[in-house]
Amino acid sequence: MSIASQLLEAEMSAGQKVMLVGDPGLAKTHMILQTAEKTGYQTTIETDEGVMSTVMRASLLERVDLTGCMVPDNKLGVTRQLPFVLIKALQSVKQKIVLFVDDFGQPPIDVQGSLMRLFDNHFLPPNVLIWAATNRPGTKSGVNSLCEPLRSRFDSVYLIPTPDNPNDEKGDGGTLLCSWREWADNWLEWAMDNGAPPEVIAWHRSSRFSSLYNWKPNADPSLRMADFRSWGAVIDRWNKGLRSLRQIASVIGKGAAAEFLAFAKLAEKLPTPDEVWKNPKTAKVPEETSAQYLISSVLSQQVVLSVASEFITYVSRLPRLFTALAVRDAYNRKDLGSKLAANTQWVKWFDANQKLFLDEE
Repeated sequence: MSIASQLLEAEMSAGQKVMLVGDPGLAKTHMILQTAEKTGYQTTIETDEGVMSTVMRASLLERVDLTGCMVPDNKLGVTRQLPFVLIKALQSVKQKIVLFVDDFGQPPIDVQGSLMRLFDNHFLPPNVLIWAATNRPGTKSGVNSLCEPLRSRFDSVYLIPTPDNPNDEKGDGGTLLCSWREWADNWLEWAMDNGAPPEVIAWHRSSRFSSLYNWKPNADPSLRMADFRSWGAVIDRWNKGLRSLRQIASVIGKGAAAEFLAFAKLAEKLPTPDEVWKNPKTAKVPEETSAQYLISSVLSQQVVLSVASEFITYVSRLPRLFTALAVRDAYNRKDLGSKLAANTQWVKWFDANQKLFLDEE
């Protein structure tokens, strides 16, 4: 488990109200929802209207959504403030719920004032935990400012790292959740769990994530820049056969697309997995570092239990870093890891080569 995951899970398990702040396309929302899942908090709730999400998009809220609708009670001669269905359900729910308010910094000041209601004593039960995410002002995301009384209602605020702000060494800004390298590694793990082709995985490893996040504020809507979200779109398009320069550039921009596609062409010079399984001792081992990243990713995705021995024989001929990457990626596959752990030959090899993983980058 990464340091970022451990930290956020500890915060949520302790019932702390947390806000994540960062530039667009950095997977803030995904991280919060993942944390809720791992700590046993729900992000849906049963109502009379059916199952409702407890994820609010603050940019779409009006004051009445939070303070309630004014309805006259003619019998008593008063006006009642009736809550909307989600708020009413949250006020009576018994299980642990995360009320996640996304785009927290976008609404105007009057809506921000109404958001304060969520933090009032006894307005929501203690089993409803409020978390939020927002972009920063100046990021072309509609965020102007966040009123201080609202911001101070959170127990802690973490800043998401970027390549321009990779660690806490400057000490003149917010507290980073983790280093940029760790945050990029988290994305890579997500990508491998969500069908990323080996070309994408190997490219980001070999380039040290240089084109994983190149987003900058820009007013031109035709300009495309690489970020976590757009690389997720590349994975989807690549798997659907949309692989031309124009098709990839329209997602991550021309420069990043050209570099990635040039790297992907290296696959044409590599032995195929079938060639490796047939001749693991003699199949060609690429000499270029970038190609070694690619062959290790390709084989770790294609290996099955019946050719585990051939896989080990071949990747052991790679430099130790790539042997470790290939073996670890194969073992981390949800459809394969448990089977390998029960395979006598695999366990014997792993016990004899544990030192490979001690020196891995």
